Amino acid sequence: IAGALESILDAQLAQARGTLKDFLNAGEVRKLDSMIGKAGREGKLDVAFFQVLNMNLQDAAADQTPIPNPDSDEPTASRFQILQHIYTRCQEEMEKTIPPGVSLLNKLLRTDVPSIRSNQLNHYLCPQPNVIKTPDGKELELKGRERILVSHKEFTDAIANAIKQIRTVEQAGGANREMAANMVESCRQVAKEARIVIGEHFGRESDELLKFEESLQPVFRPESTDSPYMKGI
Repeated sequence: IAGALESILDAQLAQARGTLKDFLNAGEVRKLDSMIGKAGREGKLDVAFFQVLNMNLQDAAADQTPIPNPDSDEPTASRFQILQHIYTRCQEEMEKTIPPGVSLLNKLLRTDVPSIRSNQLNHYLCPQPNVIKTPDGKELELKGRERILVSHKEFTDAIANAIKQIRTVEQAGGANREMAANMVESCRQVAKEARIVIGEHFGRESDELLKFEESLQPVFRPESTDSPYMKGI
């Protein structure tokens, strides 16, 4: 079984490398965007693809020399900038089809500014006031509150699945230990910030916060080294 799983993961990584190579050879932005949309519809923008893309981004970050343009004296974007564009567009494409919890997690992992992440968490994980604007610009608060845009279970499930997928790719050799550890730590940081937001809104002793903490306990503090959150699936 282990051998068969390894073969499947190797095939996924090989496909991911081929997909990224095709993107890099697209030649122009419009064609690239069209290719990314097609790859999204075909299910090629999977975890293996983003692992390969992240590895290339890390390598390219060390050398951001602009690529010479044979048709002009002006240099084009660097490989790093091109890969960043590919990453952003692929994430946007995925968010059209993926579950709300995964979409939110991706948004948060792409956001470097803590205050912006906090605003996103408040917007998606906490009920918002049910307010409408009158024609003269005044706000009128209606009875009741809007539903939470992303349920806490959807969000914790997204984090848990992300950790399992990271560990799976690490075990298959698609990511080294440091890279996997950094990605897990990024997810952990997002979970910490979400815990603060939920606690501030619902209360430190609330059932909402307790359930959130309980859901992520086995993810970040697995009881066994055989846990899928340590070894993957």
